[in-house]
Amino acid sequence: MTANSLIRVKSVVEDCIGQKVKFKVRKGKRRSQINEGIIAGTYPSVFTVHVENRGFKRVMSFNYIDIMTNYVEFFLCNEDETRII
Repeated sequence: MTANSLIRVKSVVEDCIGQKVKFKVRKGKRRSQINEGIIAGTYPSVFTVHVENRGFKRVMSFNYIDIMTNYVEFFLCNEDETRII
């Protein structure tokens, strides 16, 4: 991991602000959780996603390193479900 790749991940996430995304969070060896939300904002070391699940609204935050280490995978909610990074 280099600083340039971290900057690249941050810029890609910034380009997706306001877009609906589907994301998969790894919860252990063989467990994962899939959610949908909207990327709300970016900050120097984290970004936030607004999630509405079964009528409950919440804000989840992730580090950019979470994407780089494949702890979380993000896909745009378009026809192709394009993976972010």
